[in-house]
Amino acid sequence: MRDLLPLLPASLAHYAQTPEFRFEGFFDATVCAWRESGAAEWRCGPVEFAPGETDGAEGLFGLLVDGGPEAYAGFAEDYFECAVDRGAVAAVLAGAPPTRRTVESLSADADFEAVAARARAMGFGEPTGPGA
Repeated sequence: MRDLLPLLPASLAHYAQTPEFRFEGFFDATVCAWRESGAAEWRCGPVEFAPGETDGAEGLFGLLVDGGPEAYAGFAEDYFECAVDRGAVAAVLAGAPPTRRTVESLSADADFEAVAARARAMGFGEPTGPGA
């Protein structure tokens, strides 16, 4: 934990204590990277490796480094074996507030109100525009 979290901002520190990131009572993660609302770039804490070791970042983050909706949509289509709405992916990647159409196009079974509430809590704002 001390290697991954030393620079984690206080506003995000509580996430390391949530059940989603804990295993047998301990913070359990391979990597910790964050981007606060309004920040221009992603951040991470310093991690030191033994000689000859690597962090595996290329395999873990290649898709994120590409960064575009086409890359993620292509990955999701291969992984989930279904068509993915590129416009919906682009809206999510742009940080747009969720719309009912966007949520339903990405997951027909999703509870829109629950997704919208979670998005508001994460700083995405109120649903707007057509299909909100």
